[in-house]
Amino acid sequence: MAIKKYNVILAKRADIMLLLHTEFLARASSLAARRLISDFIKAKNKLAENPFQFPFADEIDAPGIAPEVYRKCLFFGRYKALFIIEDNNVFIDAIIDCRQDNKDLYR
Repeated sequence: MAIKKYNVILAKRADIMLLLHTEFLARASSLAARRLISDFIKAKNKLAENPFQFPFADEIDAPGIAPEVYRKCLFFGRYKALFIIEDNNVFIDAIIDCRQDNKDLYR
């Protein structure tokens, strides 16, 4: 029996966020920046295998976003990918540094 694979699609906004986080880390340590990307690729592969293994992002409290819509995938200790699942697709909409105040992100 073949294992179902999901298509993981990174939104342009999420791609830019990942790039900015990587650039920030690279200023202090190129090794840390490479590890961030490596861990993101591992997380992306896990999403392709089974996105339902990740919990809902219950911390999102924003108008227009129903509860139990977005899920979160933590990686590299302090980053999370916010994503939704539609059919055979996983759409990553944001890459967030959990140490930062991200209230404006949900408006």
